[in-house]
Amino acid sequence: MLFSCSPQSSPPASQGEVLPGEAKDEGEEGQLAEIPEGCETFESARLGETALENFVIYRGFLREREFEDAFAYWQQVYEIAPAADGRRWTVFSDGIWFYENLLREEEDLGKRDEYIRMILKLYDQIGLCYPEQLEYTSARKAFDLYYYYRDYAEDKEIFDLFSRALNYFGEETPAFVVNPFTALLVQKTLDELIEIDRSRVYAQTILQLVALHDDPGDEGWNIVRNYAPLRLADLERIEGFFDCEYYRKNYLPLFEESPEDCQTIQLVLGKLIWGGCSEDMDIMVDLRAASAEHCVAPVTASTLVRDAYSALRDGNFREAADFFKKAIEEQDDRMLKADYALVVGKIYYSHLRNFPQARTYAQKAIEFRPGWGEPHILIGKLYASSGPLCGPGTGWDSQVVTWVAIDEWERARSKDPQVRNEATNLINTYRQYMPSVEDIFQRGLQEGQRYFVPCWIQRETTIRAKR
Repeated sequence: MLFSCSPQSSPPASQGEVLPGEAKDEGEEGQLAEIPEGCETFESARLGETALENFVIYRGFLREREFEDAFAYWQQVYEIAPAADGRRWTVFSDGIWFYENLLREEEDLGKRDEYIRMILKLYDQIGLCYPEQLEYTSARKAFDLYYYYRDYAEDKEIFDLFSRALNYFGEETPAFVVNPFTALLVQKTLDELIEIDRSRVYAQTILQLVALHDDPGDEGWNIVRNYAPLRLADLERIEGFFDCEYYRKNYLPLFEESPEDCQTIQLVLGKLIWGGCSEDMDIMVDLRAASAEHCVAPVTASTLVRDAYSALRDGNFREAADFFKKAIEEQDDRMLKADYALVVGKIYYSHLRNFPQARTYAQKAIEFRPGWGEPHILIGKLYASSGPLCGPGTGWDSQVVTWVAIDEWERARSKDPQVRNEATNLINTYRQYMPSVEDIFQRGLQEGQRYFVPCWIQRETTIRAKR
């Protein structure tokens, strides 16, 4: 039950584990001075003693895993004293757990709607009866709305619930909030439904949270770390959204690793220009020098192509792409057409973050030069990079993209000896990210079956398991 059917940085399980006579630390704030309707306690309710007896009974049945009997007694407690002793919200959290389990087994649409609305109501009641828990339970509700019950709230409502939690908790923001909030933030920003300045503040907050929670043993934050920064990278297509320091941190290591590779030089230089880095910075001087030495346009290149490379070096990516597109139309040599098409594909991939357009131009390069493996390498990288676009960065929806990526790299190494080593290394690297045998089996599928990868990819592939 997820935006993608896969592991995510989840909130704690809904079912409460607090028994009579015990207290949750979070609930020690005391009862409300005036008890709202729906927040009756054992002490305030007319049949409070009966409710307390039934509370003990249903919790006992839960221990014995007698769920039907437990649910029957839970309903009686909920009707009389849903707020239990006024310090703990066990009745509400158990109720969410009961209805989630009923929902898993229910096929009748009317019943499913009833159960979902009850789950959302229980979240609201926790916030009403325990005001100190309002922000946390609102975040939990937003999580469920985003991943499980998207038809029950507009994206704006879900975004607002998450943003309230982020503003309230600050550095203590629960991990489960970050990935869905990041996805909504990126989409709202690209759709121009949020002010850039406000979006930038949230993006910086998310990156700071990721940097703050760097314990490799924290599974929840590991999931966030593998998703949120990659998803936010889609906002790199907006000039000036991220500052110079962001691009230095994320791209300078590439240049340090490959200081003589023209494509790397152009990528890093373009990113730093895009981020507004000053030309008199030492690194900019070094990149300009490296570009002049290793990225010289061929003497036979036309003025149009020289302008294209110049625009690319200056970080004018859309202008560079347009120049190269015109060069494709004007050029008769199919090898050069392929070269220019692939450059356009790489611009869309690395700089403009438009994966469908990047694939379109990589495919054009293949049409012009069928035996060339480099465009297949690029398409494979597009697919492999789509885990955060098509899922939460881990789990099924993010893993199936490896199948189509590997398909492209297999094509590359089968047709072009010059890229065989690179393709093989990529295949060996990404095989470990394929779904497991258990994941495949749980979905009623089997290895060797055909499978359609959705999202923007829209390609058919063969199911394989990691070994």
